[in-house]
Amino acid sequence: MIRALTIDDVPQIPRLLASEQGAHAEPSPHLRAVVENLLPRLFVKTPHADPELPGLVSVGDDGRLTGMIGRITRRLEFRGRPIRAAVACELFVDPAQRSQMLGVKLLKKLMAGPQDLLFSDIANETSRRIWTGLGGSVAAWYGLTWVKVLRPAQFALSLLHKRRFGKLTGLAQPLAALTDKVCRGASRSLTQLAPTPNVLSEPLTPERFLELFPEFSAMDELRPVYDRETLDWIWQRLDFMYAAGPSEAVLVKSPRGEPLGWHISQMTDSRVVRVSQIVALPNTVGTVFDHLLHQAAERGAVAVTGRVVPRFLQTFNDRNCILRRRSTHTLIHSPDRDLLDSFATGRAFLSLFESEGPLQLWIKSPLALARVRSENDLKSLNVEHKLATDTSWRAGCVSPPVAAETITVPSKTPLHQPRG
Repeated sequence: MIRALTIDDVPQIPRLLASEQGAHAEPSPHLRAVVENLLPRLFVKTPHADPELPGLVSVGDDGRLTGMIGRITRRLEFRGRPIRAAVACELFVDPAQRSQMLGVKLLKKLMAGPQDLLFSDIANETSRRIWTGLGGSVAAWYGLTWVKVLRPAQFALSLLHKRRFGKLTGLAQPLAALTDKVCRGASRSLTQLAPTPNVLSEPLTPERFLELFPEFSAMDELRPVYDRETLDWIWQRLDFMYAAGPSEAVLVKSPRGEPLGWHISQMTDSRVVRVSQIVALPNTVGTVFDHLLHQAAERGAVAVTGRVVPRFLQTFNDRNCILRRRSTHTLIHSPDRDLLDSFATGRAFLSLFESEGPLQLWIKSPLALARVRSENDLKSLNVEHKLATDTSWRAGCVSPPVAAETITVPSKTPLHQPRG
């Protein structure tokens, strides 16, 4: 049986995910804590949650969960009209049940929902085959990544580090740094930056983001609609994505103080700057991009990388960025052909803010984990204080306040991969 995912299903999900390690595998305390505390905030109690667009679970005859897929509402507008959009994520099926094609059945039921647009942007090859077999499409433009190499030898080491050659890369780091200095002239065509732009910059605040975003996304047919609640929720989740420090959001301005655009990024522990969002107008994107690259170089980054924004493709080419296909796919499904065409022509605004990335049930950043635990401790204290001081519910006037759930988080699930 396939039905809606509810808060009552959460206690069973750690065991479902642990089944990847074996039929009788027990979930670790970390996995259990992560799922029980984070999952409700992702799939049940998200901003602007739509009760008609829930996640789904499959249930065996014995009442145990055998599969799941999340669905999170996204506020978008297409050519000025609101549409119902949702992100599909965290498709997982008990390995013992995969012969029953539960993954196909879960996704088919999800795609048959009342949303105008369903998308998933870090789907692996298995998910791609299922999705397209059910009538969905691949948004090829949105599956590309650009990379600007700043220090080639050290960047090569960072790729080895990513593949768990940590001790080797640590020993080779001084030699790689020396190689980059000695070979600077030979690699100039790859690493050369445009002249430092004559601009001002300041931290991008949520207030300025909300004020400027409608103007800077006006050229896109399909674009997100933000409010403070949604923006805060996504911004906090960004810190979970990499083994990195907090996101850095920078507003770039002209010498006269006019906003030119912004970039939001994190530097990983291997000194690769990963860009979550870059926003600019056609006549300012070069300046904003150059500011990003110079800032990264000054901070000692070995490379800068992000998703291709189709209308900025010429800028990436002009700066000698390497373009490559991501190891994961961006998948879309809609009964509206015009909506699908906006992806095919690159007129859909889709950054990590709107995507599946901030919705993952995994966390790599120790700083983010520590911060979330601290925030939840504070929330718990606030709720306890309210319960102790607010006596109106005892008189039968209102329902008692509900304590906020805590957060923490885990490992990847097999049908969706951490972003690359």
